[in-house]
Amino acid sequence: MIEGKDLVKKYGSFLAADHLTLTLNMGESIVLLGANGSGKSTLISMLALIMQPTSGEVTVDGLKGKAAKEKIAYAPQDVVLFEELTVTENLYAWSSLKGAENKARAEYLIAELDMTAFQKKRVDRLSGGQRRRVNLAVALMGNYSYILLDEPLAGIDEYGATCIESLLKKEKSRGCGILLTEHNPTILMPLMDRKLKLDGGRFIE
Repeated sequence: MIEGKDLVKKYGSFLAADHLTLTLNMGESIVLLGANGSGKSTLISMLALIMQPTSGEVTVDGLKGKAAKEKIAYAPQDVVLFEELTVTENLYAWSSLKGAENKARAEYLIAELDMTAFQKKRVDRLSGGQRRRVNLAVALMGNYSYILLDEPLAGIDEYGATCIESLLKKEKSRGCGILLTEHNPTILMPLMDRKLKLDGGRFIE
């Protein structure tokens, strides 16, 4: 279980997260909804252990620090890739896996996200939607129990979204907990067990 307790994030006098508490269980899927500036990205970043809260605590299966972070696959809104490397090289470069397991996982994700046609291309020669798919694949190159995705369908066409939906269904069926953010209901909504809406750094009805 990922458990965020009484999370607060302040930037000077601005309160981006106002005493938020959320739990994500393995095998559960949750979508965070809200407009820009509502606190979605702040909350998911804290739960992914990327951003330090001003106060409050995050634990992952009772763990903290590096051991907790290793249980999470996280893809931010911003594409963070090695531009001069190919798709396959990026998957290997960012992976925490080794040997045959590393190769098998890369091949699986390339197939699932339909990246075979451009797997040998450099990232700086890909379209925006292709780069987004690579960004997601890179995040999933590891042994994790939870998947946290910030706006995973931003800049993705309908076909790419369908590939992502299929992949996440498989990850959920094997017991992964999934938390993602979206502006509006999307193709991924039927996959979600719960939806939570944020406004002004707080959960609203």
